[in-house]
Amino acid sequence: MVRTYTSILVATDFSDIGNDAVIQAAGLAELMQAKLTLLHVIEHFPEDMAEDQIPPENRDPKHFFMQQSQHELDSLRQQVGQPQAQIEVVMTDHSAGHEIAAYANQRDVDLIVVGTHGNQGVLDRLGSTASVVMHDARKDVLIIRAKQ
Repeated sequence: MVRTYTSILVATDFSDIGNDAVIQAAGLAELMQAKLTLLHVIEHFPEDMAEDQIPPENRDPKHFFMQQSQHELDSLRQQVGQPQAQIEVVMTDHSAGHEIAAYANQRDVDLIVVGTHGNQGVLDRLGSTASVVMHDARKDVLIIRAKQ
């Protein structure tokens, strides 16, 4: 029996492979008539940011990054033709992989979609985020590999 998913969570870091994962998840959601949620996790605020990523002095950095991420997710939502998709930004001190799995485990999600830059099929060779999601999630996980 083929499993049908009703709620799909896709996590992106806004990289090419993260955006490929969004495209694939949007296609699955459309085929299965499933609810789609786009998630971005802000792990921390590195001190060695590129100049174009530094928030203006008059803006709260957390609010700046949250707003910037929500804008990026909204743009992705429109690009994949899923205007009804929910967007979520989570800020955490934990790893992105841990937060993605925790988010899915606490909600009515039955499939998590993440991208990986890993070049091997072995779990420890997936990207660290994909590996943590695979290990921590109590839901099905679909790994989208980087295009070669």
